[in-house]
Amino acid sequence: MSDLKANTNRQDAIGAVSASKTAKESRLYNFFLQNGVILGMVFVMLLFHIINPKFLVFNNLRNVLNQSSLLIIMSIGMMMAMSVKAVDLSIAQLADAAGLISAIIIIHRGPPWMAFVAPVVFGLIVGLLNALMISYLGIPAIIGSLGMMFIIRSMELTLTTSGAAQVLFTLPPKMTRAFFFLGIGKVGPVPFLTIFTAIIIVAAHFLRHRTVFGREMDAVEGNARVAYLSGINVRKVFGLAFVMGAILSAIAGVALAARTGSAVPRSVEGYLMECFVSVYLGVILSRRNKMNVIGTAVGALFVGLIGNWITLMGLGAPYKFAINGLIILIALSIGTMRKSNQSS
Repeated sequence: MSDLKANTNRQDAIGAVSASKTAKESRLYNFFLQNGVILGMVFVMLLFHIINPKFLVFNNLRNVLNQSSLLIIMSIGMMMAMSVKAVDLSIAQLADAAGLISAIIIIHRGPPWMAFVAPVVFGLIVGLLNALMISYLGIPAIIGSLGMMFIIRSMELTLTTSGAAQVLFTLPPKMTRAFFFLGIGKVGPVPFLTIFTAIIIVAAHFLRHRTVFGREMDAVEGNARVAYLSGINVRKVFGLAFVMGAILSAIAGVALAARTGSAVPRSVEGYLMECFVSVYLGVILSRRNKMNVIGTAVGALFVGLIGNWITLMGLGAPYKFAINGLIILIALSIGTMRKSNQSS
């Protein structure tokens, strides 16, 4: 009898040790599932710096932060549309056209304020048209925004005589000084474009996460039908998401023209994929696995750092496309694993 009791106690002890080990493994798994992305990003940055010691130095990081401003602003715009489970494929083409409109106004000696206002108004119009098509006419977002992308591209080629570059940096300084301040001006030692981008991030974060409209977007993202039955005007939420995305895209296009001193049709199209990468990175950086402004901005900065390292290494665009595609696959995989872990 005593032997049986001892054997039972031994089995209970083994079971307790096994359960404790399983619990530790589960906690470790959850830790890496929640924080592995941040650790992975830090590891990649350190590895890149070891390969090229010019990477993580102050001047280079400052330049990357300034250069990534366009992508950060555009990515937040894309996040607005994706927050309501839609996608805006016209976002990069719109930024392209906005910069072009600014450049044409400056070249034709228009007032500097118009070079800032006119492209944003153009973005507002495009956003309203997208909202009308997608929210009220029922056209699928991917089809409606794709059609808008081609319309804007055609407009660009028409305005510039088959895609001629609009060069600003060769004009007299008195014509471009006010416009260029947005892109290359400084407030003390800090680039004005960096300050401007920080203001946009704060404003977008407040709008998306601290207002009634932001909570309505969360509800639509969770379940559009339930949001509709709870009294939310789902059409309005969808429409405003596209309007905000279009306005932010237009602002980004103006900023790019002011920073580079030129506007070339179709030069921003390559940013579309990087916007997707930035938004997906923002999702997996969030513990709630949701679209968010800060995460998207951090994701865009990380994408900018990767692009900068590729440039420093003298590598071509294929490497950039491959890395961006890999990041999207990893982000989607981690997001799926998190959902499976939460539901189990």
